[in-house]
Amino acid sequence: MSVRNVAAAVLEQLAAWGVKNVYGLIGDDVFYLFEAIAQQSQIKFYQVKHEESAALMASAYAKLTGQLGVCIADGGPGTMHLLNGLADAFTDKAPVLAITGQVPRHQIGTNAKQYLNQQLLLSGLSIYSDIAADPKAIIKVMDKAYRSAMTNMSVAHITVPMDVLSLPCEEKPVPSPPYLTNHPQSEQDVIDGAIAKINRAEKSVILVGEGGIQAGVLVDQLASKCGAGIISTLAGLGGVDKAHPLYIGGLGHAGSPASTTILAKADLCIVVGANWWPAKYVPQNISTIEIDHTPANIGTSSPNAYGVVGDSVTILSSLLEGLHPKNNTEWRDFISAEIRNWLSQLQQETQNSGTPIHPAVIIKALENAVPDDTLLCLDTGDNTVWFGRVFRPARQRILLSGKWRTMGFGVPAAIAAKINHPELKVAAIVGDGGFSMTMAELITAVKYNLPIVVVVLNNNSLAMEKNKMQAGNLVPEGTSLLNPDFAGFAKICGADGIRVEKADQLENALATALNSNKPVIIDVITSSIPVPGTAMPS
Repeated sequence: MSVRNVAAAVLEQLAAWGVKNVYGLIGDDVFYLFEAIAQQSQIKFYQVKHEESAALMASAYAKLTGQLGVCIADGGPGTMHLLNGLADAFTDKAPVLAITGQVPRHQIGTNAKQYLNQQLLLSGLSIYSDIAADPKAIIKVMDKAYRSAMTNMSVAHITVPMDVLSLPCEEKPVPSPPYLTNHPQSEQDVIDGAIAKINRAEKSVILVGEGGIQAGVLVDQLASKCGAGIISTLAGLGGVDKAHPLYIGGLGHAGSPASTTILAKADLCIVVGANWWPAKYVPQNISTIEIDHTPANIGTSSPNAYGVVGDSVTILSSLLEGLHPKNNTEWRDFISAEIRNWLSQLQQETQNSGTPIHPAVIIKALENAVPDDTLLCLDTGDNTVWFGRVFRPARQRILLSGKWRTMGFGVPAAIAAKINHPELKVAAIVGDGGFSMTMAELITAVKYNLPIVVVVLNNNSLAMEKNKMQAGNLVPEGTSLLNPDFAGFAKICGADGIRVEKADQLENALATALNSNKPVIIDVITSSIPVPGTAMPS
């Protein structure tokens, strides 16, 4: 009986960790790896049109699940193409493993075609990057990469030379250690200190980030018990239902002005799993209690932080046991009044019936159309800012490129979300600029029969850049776009395409798309009106 090769060992090790899907594109250096993929059934491979999308899909999966996302690429140009997606995972602390090919060992360090020192290339975008140069090392190298990615919530990268992949390998896969995702937790006296601070505060606000989504019900209870207003970061949207009477909205330019007003009057902000603290929109001297499962995250944004380490569910449960109910009627009334004022302003913005269609009108129509458990994938641009300003969530989950803020994220993220949650509705909200960068992946969605909805805000411009330049009295050179017929493009690709030119067409278009069994592009002719408060970067 023949011994399996290194390529098969790589797949066996991924399967032992529970990896079900990998994303990538074939090339000469990884031929043996793809042969191994074809010979097994535990892991499904999804072919993309560009390696950047493979890395973005792995990143989106890791953000959605907290589990390891895996992408595969050829050496040289294939590895180079991964960089943008890996940067997204690295900056947003998503555990991703990139497996790349390499020239045969005897050509490493020479002038061989497509040779590149890939470890040096990825050194700034990974917590671990090394080369497996021998069959006896492959499992050890993979295990080290896996441990690094999962314990640090970061990117790990391994390179396997082409000739190594074909060699016999007797090394056995190792299981995933159960303790890798364990996090430290503050002692009770630290939690008691937080309880005392909250009990003393008269005007509290809660800021919910991605790390607080799982504790949404407890955030509801904390707000009600303390009379605290609730604000979400973009990544934290969906943690708290808009129906909560103290839910205010988002924070910052892509948020609610009421959030800034209320924070300015608050004497304490309880930060639950968030690291978004924009200086322009928050008071500089407000006391904060930061709850985070990673100690290093605490105090990096707010200068007056009291830190409590642990997962949000455990910590909030402990806090609720020791907190005194507050009858702070004046503060609750102030919050309620600001929320009413903001909702009245939003109502006016979202009733604009002009053409091209106002972005706020599009986002409001989306809010009204999508089910409560929809997965919403945001691209980067003014479409994201309008979404954060207008969309008031039920329990929808949001995926976005948070710190890296790359254009082109929305469609690959939606594909990854649908692959891993086929039972849920998945929609991407993208600008025409961002969509154009990864629009070829619509064919990927068609190939694998993934009925995602892509809403394109089409204003024939890079609106965010144009509006910022105009706000700074600069000529917005380089911001105009020549776009194809996106709805027609969808049909050519085998998807459905709907063109929307008037606001009263939105409801029917969204309903049709959400109930389709095919991928759908909704091409919405959109105004490039700037988001209120748009300014040149400072």
